[in-house]
Amino acid sequence: MLRISVEEAAIDLKSLLERVAKGEEVILLEQDKAVARLVPPLQKEERLANMKQFRDSLAIKGESLSATVINARTDERR
Repeated sequence: MLRISVEEAAIDLKSLLERVAKGEEVILLEQDKAVARLVPPLQKEERLANMKQFRDSLAIKGESLSATVINARTDERR
């Protein structure tokens, strides 16, 4: 992983982007503090896996939305 100052990155951005496109990660520093990270984009398969993992992690608690709406309408009619 390459760590480079923002000023240096501005001078040679094209070559940094080429390195990132090949899979390398680049950390941009400003006054020796990390301020940004250049990473290659996720492939479609990786994005879909992350979304599936996220959806699977969601746990539904309580009654379903349709049951809530039906119950609210029933209560209004009383």
